[in-house]
Formats: sequence, structure tokens, C-alpha cells
Amino acid sequence: MGERAWPGRIVPVAVPGLGMLALGLAGATRSMLSWDEIATVDVARRSVPQIWRLMQHIDGVFGPYYLLMHFWTGIAGRGVLEVRLPSIVAMAGAAALTGELGRRLFGTVAGLVGGLVFCAVPNISRYAAEARPYAMACLVSVVSLILLHRALSRPGKARWLAYGAAVVGLGLSHVIALTALGAHGAVVLMCRRRAIGAWGVSVAVALVVLGPIFWLGSGQRGAQLHWVPPMTVEAVRNFPVKLTGSAEVAWLLIGLAVTAGWRARRHVLAMAFAAVVPLGVILVVSAHGPSFWVNRYLLFVLAPTAILAAVALCRAGTARVVVVLLLLAAVAYPAQWTVRGRTVKNGTDDRSVARIIRAGQQPGDGIIYRPGSRTLRPGVDYYLRDDPGRPRDLLLRRDAADEASLVAGEWPGTADRLGAGRVWLLVGAREEDPLAHRGDLAAVLRTRYVRAGVWQVKRGTLALFVPRTVGP
Repeated sequence: MGERAWPGRIVPVAVPGLGMLALGLAGATRSMLSWDEIATVDVARRSVPQIWRLMQHIDGVFGPYYLLMHFWTGIAGRGVLEVRLPSIVAMAGAAALTGELGRRLFGTVAGLVGGLVFCAVPNISRYAAEARPYAMACLVSVVSLILLHRALSRPGKARWLAYGAAVVGLGLSHVIALTALGAHGAVVLMCRRRAIGAWGVSVAVALVVLGPIFWLGSGQRGAQLHWVPPMTVEAVRNFPVKLTGSAEVAWLLIGLAVTAGWRARRHVLAMAFAAVVPLGVILVVSAHGPSFWVNRYLLFVLAPTAILAAVALCRAGTARVVVVLLLLAAVAYPAQWTVRGRTVKNGTDDRSVARIIRAGQQPGDGIIYRPGSRTLRPGVDYYLRDDPGRPRDLLLRRDAADEASLVAGEWPGTADRLGAGRVWLLVGAREEDPLAHRGDLAAVLRTRYVRAGVWQVKRGTLALFVPRTVGP
């Protein structure tokens, strides 16, 4: 019985899965929405045709995720927990299946330990509570490894079809996750060379299905990746910490994984390929073109890395395994707390901006934004969505959805657009003089208005201007 008994099959799946679900839900609404999450909630509210038109111009590779979130938020609502819940559930599934993959390859204890190690990584918790597709990429990546293992263990058309479907899911979750295919190919050559043809057909069909996503993404690389700094030696050196969210966790994981690598077993090498090959592919591509070297894009390599760490740990006795797991939990705890910080997410703290506006707004107020911002307007709109007294958007000409863009169309900034009421100005930087970002209206606001207040938040400055003929 042993491995076949239900505790040996269920525990490595249930304990990490439930543990990750608890970690994902813990403080899930504490952090403000990030820049990218604001884009998610803004696009998710659009109609399917509007999302499709957006995909023709930008974020084509995220289109499947936006469509998923469109239907999900239509059912569950657009609250912070609701929009983050799909990622929380997906990451819990990734933890559970990390345990299952470890169990299949190395036994019950290794599976359980691997799943728990995966849960302990701080950035796994961070991106579990992030309304973006990275948790889903982690989930589908582990699913694809399990299905590849099944197909290699006992080949058959149905199993290769299931694996091919997982590859499609991998590309739909995040195109960068397809770098895992390099590792998959190496595993096939090592474990069952004669299956390379069936694997190649499965992958080829999956890539054909994903063709429209590739076509959209190839023409949008400049707009999609302009913010990623060029590849440098320092970026590579800092990557383990950026990936895990903790220097101590990163080097403990690497140390354990390298120790496991000394055992030249096929399954160990398979996990090593899964952990390292995607990094190598992105490193080479980024060194010779636009950089894709972004930690969250490669989060999925942490599952095989956790399994390698578990293999190394399980060579020791039970007592040592428990001690090292407790040590890992202890060194991870500060970063686990940090990733749940109120302003830890990337972007302007629109939640605090909305709180300030709500506390000080008056009937007739208007608001203007730094020109060209993708997230300031939808961020404030999101947090004030249920406030009928929120300031009127003075320069809005066309909604971003109607523009098939992430940026709304604005009227030129002229004095007649400001009206006779008070004006709030929000810019996406901490500035002593926020008018520096609205040169078209700076003269009018300085001569006809008095600055009645200025508030600085994370990556943002909010100012209130009152007409000189009206008291503040």
C-alpha cells in the first residue's frame, strides 16, 4: 500500500494547497492595487469587443487573461478581494501540484516538503495576491510538467493531447512561460528519446493554436517592454533576490537546489532543467534584443526549484528536515510581512489619493491628471467608483475603452475647460510643484487660482486649486 494509501497521495497535495490558500488570503486586501492591477480592473469592465480592439494595439498577450477577468468580475464583482481571488486560487493550485509533482518523482515526503518550500517563498505570496496572470502561469507550468511526466511514463495519444493542451494554456497564461518548452525538450531527450517526435507534434500543434497571440505580441514589443532596463551583469546578480523577494530565502534555496543537483538521477536533472533552462533562454534573448529579464515573468521556475530543495532536504533525517523548514519560515517571515505592506505594490497610491479627495471634495469640484497616464485616471475612478459626489473629469474627451487604448482621450488643456469650481490635480510623481506636469494649464492655475493644499503619496502628488474669487 505505502504510496498508494490515500494519506500518502493526499497529504503532499492538500497541505501545501491549503497552506498557500491561507497565505494568499492573509492580508489580501491590505495592499493598494498596483499599476498593472489598475489596468486589469479597467480592462475587465469593458465589453468583449472593446477588449478585442484593445488587443490589436497593446497588451495582446494579456488578452486571454483580460477576457477571463471580464467574465469573472461580471459574476463576482470588482472589489479588491474579488479581482485578486483568481490569482490566489491559482497559486494555491500551483502549490498543491508542486507537492503532487514532487510526490510522483521523489515520494510522499519530498512532495510535501517541496510544496511547503514553494509556499514559503515571499514573492509567491505577493503575486498570489496580484490581479495579473503570473500565478496562473505558475499553475499551468506545473500542470504541464505533470502531464509531460505522465506522457513519458506511458505514452499514448490521449496523454500527448493533454500535454499539448497544457502547452496552449501555458502560452495563454503568459507567453514568456513558453520558455519552459526548452526544458521540456531536454527532459524528453534524456528520459525517452524515441518520444521526441510525439512531443514535437504536440508542441507544434499548440504553437499553431497560439499563433494569433504571437502575432499580436510581436508587433507590440516596443510598447509592452519599453520600461524594462537593458540586461546587465548587475541585473543577473540581483535576480535571485528579485525573484524570491528575500536574499536569505534566495540563497538558502539555491544552496539546497545545488546540493540536490549533485545526484545525477534523471528526475533530479529534469527538475534542474525546468528551473534553469527558462532563465538561460531569457538571458540569451535579452542580451541580444529587448530585455524580458523581469522577475515576475519567471516566477514559474520556483516550483521545480522548491522540489530540488526538497530532494536535498529529504536526504537528512526527519528532525533535520523540520529544522530547515523552520529556519526557512523564520528567514522568510520578514519578507512575507513586507509583501503585504499597504504600499508595496508598484505604482501610485491611488487608494490614498481617493481617500484624500473623498474627505475634502465639494459639489462642483473637478479633477485633471498628468497627460498620457495609463493608470492615474482609472485608479482614482476605481477607488471612487461608488461615490456619486466624486469630482468631474474636466478634460475627458473619450474613455480609454472607446480609444482602444489604456489612455483616455483628453480635450486640450484650456481655461474654459476648468469651469468655475475647484480643481484637483493629480500627477504620478512626488513633486513640490505638480504644475510642472501640466504646462498647458500652469499659467491659468497660477493666476486665477490659489493652491489650497498639496498632498504627497507614494509615486504621486495631489494638489487642490481654488478660484481666487472663492474661499477655500
